[in-house]
Amino acid sequence: MLAAGVAIILVLTGRVVAVYPITALFGRTGLATGRLTPHIRFWGGLRCALGLALALAASAVLPEHDALISAACAVVAFSIFVQGLTVPALLRKAGAVTTPP
Repeated sequence: MLAAGVAIILVLTGRVVAVYPITALFGRTGLATGRLTPHIRFWGGLRCALGLALALAASAVLPEHDALISAACAVVAFSIFVQGLTVPALLRKAGAVTTPP
């Protein structure tokens, strides 16, 4: 359980480090985006197949093989169920999607 929590935090931290500095670099150019766009990019960055495939491909003789698989599955579940289900609300807040009548 601890490995899963640490993995989720590390993945989210990596996404912050990747999204926000690059967005700031382009902030003063013609490629600038709106205020909520970096938040949507951060939170909407669903990640699943590659990480899980890498974890499943890891050798079973690794000392923490089961913890690696569990952490990868937890990141996938968090990404799909927490991030994936809350992205529509974030997009509505940004005005990118309107709710049907």
